Amino acid sequence: MGSIDAKQFITEVAEVIEADPKSLSLESGFREAADFWSSLVGFALLTFLEERYGTALSVDDFIACQTIGDLHAIASASSQI
Repeated sequence: MGSIDAKQFITEVAEVIEADPKSLSLESGFREAADFWSSLVGFALLTFLEERYGTALSVDDFIACQTIGDLHAIASASSQI
């Protein structure tokens, strides 16, 4: 388990949700930050977390996450990189 660089994580999440990383922080709500939020974007984010960081979230856990920081904390706690 290791610490994931917050700036890099924000940049990667921004790419998945098609948002400008310069306008995001760990406090940003990722659903609100997305150019267009849909269940497909949510699925892409879940897939990204699992493939990139080895973080498998249940749908309920994902729904409970509100900010990029929430996702970062979970990914950092379970990171295999």
